[in-house]
Amino acid sequence: MNYINNLVNENICRQSTLKKSVFFSGIGIHNGKAVSMSIEPSAPNTGITFIRTDLCNDNIIKATASNIDKSSLCTKITNKKGISVSTIEHLMAALSGMNIDNATIRINSPELPALDGSSYDYITKIIKNGIITQNDYRKCIRVLKEIIVCDESRFISIEPDHKLKIDITIDYPNTIIGNSNFKYEHSQSNFVRLISKARTFAFLDDVEKMRIAGYAMGGNINNAIVVDKFNIINPSGLRLDDEFVKHKTLDCIGDFYLLGMPLIGSVNCFAPGHKLNQKLVKQILNDKSNYRIETMKVVNETNDYMNLINKSHHQNKDSFVA
Repeated sequence: MNYINNLVNENICRQSTLKKSVFFSGIGIHNGKAVSMSIEPSAPNTGITFIRTDLCNDNIIKATASNIDKSSLCTKITNKKGISVSTIEHLMAALSGMNIDNATIRINSPELPALDGSSYDYITKIIKNGIITQNDYRKCIRVLKEIIVCDESRFISIEPDHKLKIDITIDYPNTIIGNSNFKYEHSQSNFVRLISKARTFAFLDDVEKMRIAGYAMGGNINNAIVVDKFNIINPSGLRLDDEFVKHKTLDCIGDFYLLGMPLIGSVNCFAPGHKLNQKLVKQILNDKSNYRIETMKVVNETNDYMNLINKSHHQNKDSFVA
């Protein structure tokens, strides 16, 4: 059965949404509170919309750059009435990775469930329940010139290209993470195969500090990699080679999707984080000469997502990389 329509015979890419609703529950990694949510199909040109079902009024929050709010350790969006939802980056990455243009997320809490700390649970259910194409054409935002944002030694630059590429380096000296580089070319199959299982991570020494500050209240080794200097605390180690830098790539993809459409350009970055990712998104939109919105062309690729998911389930959940 073909779970995602094959569009390789068309020149123009069409928008997509879920075939039917999918449901998730768990705890927020930062507030530690129980949460339930559904991701539901949505009409063409509606984009990604969050609805806080625990509130009756002013509870709709669009996942757009204009709603980006200041936050620490996660991505948060807030509407004009001050209603917010946070830790959306892993879901946004999954929606970007699966080319989902339109979806409504109904959630009874201000924070998304941590799940396993990656995008993998999201894409597994989305793929198994199906994705459908819609009649309207898909739009993308193409970068037209080099743009650079910095935060001391940390930076992200982007320049014109024919697809989204990310060349990312992280550096945690004197730790097991060390210096790591990863080159990624965005597509559905690459997202599923290379980075969807990469989990968020934290240093053991920082966990208590975060909790004193009101963060990581729901964090544990089931939803994050915990690092103690030169050791991985998680008994099963890492799932992937270079899992740390791959998760940072996943975060970039999720944050970039707050542009409201796919980003086309070649990204080079050193030590990115949510604040810097969001700064790039805002900088792109700050000057209309930076970009062009255009109809997206179809990229030929095999629809082997279900095979990739099934193969993963037949293997051990975590591989002992570290």
